[in-house]
Amino acid sequence: MASPPELGPLRAELRAAGLFEHRELRSWLQLALLSSVIATCLTLIITVHWWLAFPLVPVLSVFCTSAAMLGHEGSHKSFSSSAFRNTVLTHLTFPLLSGLSALFWREKHDRLHHGHPNVRGKDTDIHPFPFTSTLEDHLAAGPKRRWFQRHMQGWIFWPMSTLMAVGMRGSSFIYLYRHAKRHGMNGAWWLDVACVIGHYVLWLVIPSIIWGPLPTFLLYTGIWAGVGILLALIFAPAHMGLAVVEGQNHDWMHQLETSRNLELPRVISWFFIGLDYQVEHHLFPKLPHQSMARAAAITKSWCQREGVIYQSEPYLKALASSARFMASAWRRPVSTPEDLRAGRVQPRPPVDLAEADVATRSTSIAAS
Repeated sequence: MASPPELGPLRAELRAAGLFEHRELRSWLQLALLSSVIATCLTLIITVHWWLAFPLVPVLSVFCTSAAMLGHEGSHKSFSSSAFRNTVLTHLTFPLLSGLSALFWREKHDRLHHGHPNVRGKDTDIHPFPFTSTLEDHLAAGPKRRWFQRHMQGWIFWPMSTLMAVGMRGSSFIYLYRHAKRHGMNGAWWLDVACVIGHYVLWLVIPSIIWGPLPTFLLYTGIWAGVGILLALIFAPAHMGLAVVEGQNHDWMHQLETSRNLELPRVISWFFIGLDYQVEHHLFPKLPHQSMARAAAITKSWCQREGVIYQSEPYLKALASSARFMASAWRRPVSTPEDLRAGRVQPRPPVDLAEADVATRSTSIAAS
């Protein structure tokens, strides 16, 4: 394809269908329901017996994750036409509920991930330490990391996702420190910091005083470890298993080439807050999640008429693809923008194992 078609007609079709209109009341009610379940589960654990934590911690993880994903809508301004209410929702669900800096999330997700999906060196989502997503990054790693990536990465990625929430919080602390040094402690910074401090006061300090530090810590750790697994199960199948690119095509087609929808039963889709519709979300981040199903039908039909790629797979198939990718990513060369534009949207095939061994040893010798 010499050049992609104009995206304007699709945007106009979605707008004419009323799909950009905010469903703010429905979202507030959804947040109220999620928060009520979280509060009920915590109350039962605290007032009845601690053994209730075993069945209820997974429930709490699911509902905390969904509530945080509503904050993701506030960050994209797809929640409300009011900038103030978008900010309120974002801070209620990210720093206050989840302990994650809203400023950090905007940089990591809104700017880097959405601006450069699956682009090597830009999209931090495809570079979680100590894993690799490409042969090139594998060869640039030290010998211990290379051994880990070859022998451990494929099966340990999912267990290690229990640490995802902790890792992102640590990164957000560093980001807040650097933001203050570069831009000063402005109002957005103080709001972020106050909500992050409020998170730990509400989740750890006050409960520790009342019920003791050990049970509070164990409950807190269990909930957010579960959130880490769920975040991996939401985000990994949407992009991992598709090509990692050296550079990008600077047009909207790049979003189609590096994202795929996840086909789910409606009851499970409700908890994804629109993130099972990654194609539409990446093309139009300001679409409310309640509009995603109708937008997907229109977008798929439009892509078929225009002869452009549209990727959508059953969730379990996409999950299996992302798992296979993580197991062999260290052997997969990075793709080029030309590869994607030529229609090769899957990762390049793994290189020969012996060839990779020779390349790795040659790189190590040259480095020494």
